[in-house]
Amino acid sequence: MSDFSKRRARAADLLRSAGLGAAAFVPGPNLAYLTGVHLHLMERPTLFVLCADGSSHALMPALEKQKWRSAMPEADTVYWEDSNGPAAGFAVLSDRLGKGVVLGVEGLRMRASEYRSLAHHFGHEGLVDAEPALVDLRLVKDPREIDELRRAIAISEAALGETYDAGIGGQTEKQISARLKAAMLAHGATGFAFEPIVLSGGAAADPHGDASERTVSAGNVLLIDFGASYGDMHADITRTVFCEHASDAHAAIYETVLSANEAGRQAVRAGAPVGAVDAAATDRLLDSPFADLILHKTGHGLGREVHEAPAVMRSNTDPQRTGMVFTIEPGLYRRNDIGVRIEDNVVVTDNGHDCLTQFNREIMTLA
Repeated sequence: MSDFSKRRARAADLLRSAGLGAAAFVPGPNLAYLTGVHLHLMERPTLFVLCADGSSHALMPALEKQKWRSAMPEADTVYWEDSNGPAAGFAVLSDRLGKGVVLGVEGLRMRASEYRSLAHHFGHEGLVDAEPALVDLRLVKDPREIDELRRAIAISEAALGETYDAGIGGQTEKQISARLKAAMLAHGATGFAFEPIVLSGGAAADPHGDASERTVSAGNVLLIDFGASYGDMHADITRTVFCEHASDAHAAIYETVLSANEAGRQAVRAGAPVGAVDAAATDRLLDSPFADLILHKTGHGLGREVHEAPAVMRSNTDPQRTGMVFTIEPGLYRRNDIGVRIEDNVVVTDNGHDCLTQFNREIMTLA
C-alpha cells in the first residue's frame, strides 16, 4: 500500500468516526496530501471526494485528465469540458454519491461557487464543515515531511545570514526583502512560504506589516519574518536585530522576548498540553514590565500550510504528540517605537523536542 493509500485509509477512518459519508476536497494541501496531485485552485471547479468506505470520486476539468488519471486511476471521475461547463458533472457526481449522503466540505478553503453547486444537489442540510473531523489528518508529520522542512529551514537560515552580511544600514525594507528572496532561491528554495515581512523602526510594531521604502537607520530595530518552501513544506522564521546599536530600553524588551522564547521551547514535550507552551512563554511576558505590549498567542502548527493545527494557545488542552511541528514566536510591540519577535520551528519528539531552527537568537547589532 502506497503512502497516499495509507493516508486515504486514515482519512476514511476519521470520516466514519465523525459520522460523515464522504468529504469533498478542493485543490490545496489536503488534496495533495491524499493523492499526490498538485492542482491549481482556479475558475474551473475541481473536486476530489473521499468516501467513508474508502472509495473515491472526482469532478475534474478535462484539461487535467492526463495528470489525474495517471495518479488516481481508481477514482470514479467525471471529466467536464469548458464548452459544456461543470453543471452536468455535479449532477452525475451527486447521483453516484447518493442523495442521502452527509458530505463534509473544507470549511476554511472551499469557495462559495463549489458550495452552492453541491448544495443544489445535496441541500444545505446535507453539507457539513469537515474541518473538525479532519484536523487530525496532517497533525503528525512523517519522516519525509520532516526532512523537507529541515531543508526549507536550512535554506532560509543560509539566506538570512547572507542578507545580514550584506548590511542593513541605509537599505530600504524592500531592498532587504528582495535580497533575501534572491538568496533563498539561490540556495535551492522551490518557492516562498509567504511574502517576507521586513519592517524597521516603529513599523515593526505591526506584526503583519508590509515592507516599504522606509530606510533602516542607526538605532532602528529590523524585524524579518520569512520562510523558504522546499517540496511540500514551508519554513516560518523570525529574527529581530538592531542597526548599529540598541538603546537600553529596546534591549530590555528584546531580552524579555528571548526569555519567553526559551521558556516556550522548554515546555515542548510529548504528552503535555499544547497550551502549556503558550502558558510558559506568555507568562514570562506577563511577569515582565512589558505585559501591555503583548498582541498575540505563542504559535501555530507548521507544515504544508504556514498556519495549520495545532493552535499554540493557552486554551488548547490537546496533548502534544511526537511528530507535531509548530512555531514558538512570542513578541512584544510598542506602537510607533519597536516590535520584537523571535520565532523558532520545533518538532515534538519522544524525549522532548528538536528545535529545527538554529539561527542565532542572542541580541545582534549590524552595520
